[in-house]
Amino acid sequence: MLGHNRTGSVAPGSSPVSPVDGNAVLRKVTRHFLPLIGLCYIVLYLDRLNIGVAALTMNSELGISATAYGFAAGVYFWSYTLLEPPSNWVLSKVGARKWISRIMVTWGLVTIGTGFVQGETSLTIMRVLLGVAEAGFSPGMLYFVSRWYPNARRGAAMSWIVTFICISGLGTPLMTHLLGLHGFLGLSGWRWIFILTGIPAVVLAFVCLKRLRDTPAEAGFLSAPERDWLTKVLADEAKGAVGHGPGAFRRGLAEPRVLLLVVVFVCVTFSLNGYQLWIAQMLKSFGLGTHAVGWVAALPPLLAIGPMLWWMRHSDRTRERGLHFCAAALVAAAGFTIAALSLGTPAVAIAGFCVAGIGLYTAMGVFITIPASFLTGAALAAGFGVINGLGNLGGYFGPQVAGLLKDATGGYGLAIGSFGAAMAVAALVILGLKRLNNRAVSR
Repeated sequence: MLGHNRTGSVAPGSSPVSPVDGNAVLRKVTRHFLPLIGLCYIVLYLDRLNIGVAALTMNSELGISATAYGFAAGVYFWSYTLLEPPSNWVLSKVGARKWISRIMVTWGLVTIGTGFVQGETSLTIMRVLLGVAEAGFSPGMLYFVSRWYPNARRGAAMSWIVTFICISGLGTPLMTHLLGLHGFLGLSGWRWIFILTGIPAVVLAFVCLKRLRDTPAEAGFLSAPERDWLTKVLADEAKGAVGHGPGAFRRGLAEPRVLLLVVVFVCVTFSLNGYQLWIAQMLKSFGLGTHAVGWVAALPPLLAIGPMLWWMRHSDRTRERGLHFCAAALVAAAGFTIAALSLGTPAVAIAGFCVAGIGLYTAMGVFITIPASFLTGAALAAGFGVINGLGNLGGYFGPQVAGLLKDATGGYGLAIGSFGAAMAVAALVILGLKRLNNRAVSR
């Protein structure tokens, strides 16, 4: 799990089923699905993080303190966590195409509704409802990708998902410009942020319903030999993995390695969501203008794309995950430490945030490939649901702890330092798990 993946690499043209070019088949799969999946992830992160930009004017207009904002921003993850496993259970029964489309319609409508909140209480309620609506999307999409890509190519496919998440950083400057709509139709600019970022989710839901397919056997864009080849490759890899037969979903929930990975993901989401939901206000404290805040906030995720793609491909080539994750997580920890110690020198602090972003997004890219190295089928859906669901509790504590520390100290230094500490802990846990796993294999 944490060292080398199971065997099962793709050898183009070597399938005993037919002389199919495996690389060509996977390129078709990539062209058909990944651009759409990428757009969905961009919209997901816009709708999850738009509150961070809206807070630049919303908090003062509604009289919301830093602690209250941190609670409202993070409480989303409680409902998200509670409903993630049951949502993925439904997905494993009805298929990703229908269930992901349903998820997107509901979260888009909730996001639009958030544009009409009147205070701290109604904002908190809408964030809870957003968690209810979004529950199951991310692990559902990861499960979907695992049903189409063999192990040897799964890391590259997952890296493109993280790439689109990084590209969603461009939404920050876009949303700062939406604040300029203040007064249009009598609504504040921050209200337009929620309304206009909610609409694309509803539209894309219907595109997903039309374009996604649950299994290679349903792929009209592949020829019959290509469908047979991909189905066989994936079926062969699934042999010996946890995931098939009666009770497979329950076994995925109880798999010890899944529960240990939850701890790691709590640390990752603590740092990721704490950083994402507070970065706009942190940069504002440097005296930057609203539009400058947007563009500077977009730098770390955009700069992370190149290093992340390279590191993910290196992980695929070596078929090693644990040390790749540890290296990236420690880079993130170092970047946050630099930023925390340099708040009096904004240029250095921003450079620290950029280093942290490279490590953070790269670590996340490596991490999401780990469950599929030892789970498959319904157990994989359950595993993704548990890891993404319980692990996202860190997404509540990150923004909340940052808000509490800001109100208690009057600054952001300790909050940023806590993000770095969480990533260091994640690296140490994965390193410990890797050593334990190696000992178990050697016995």
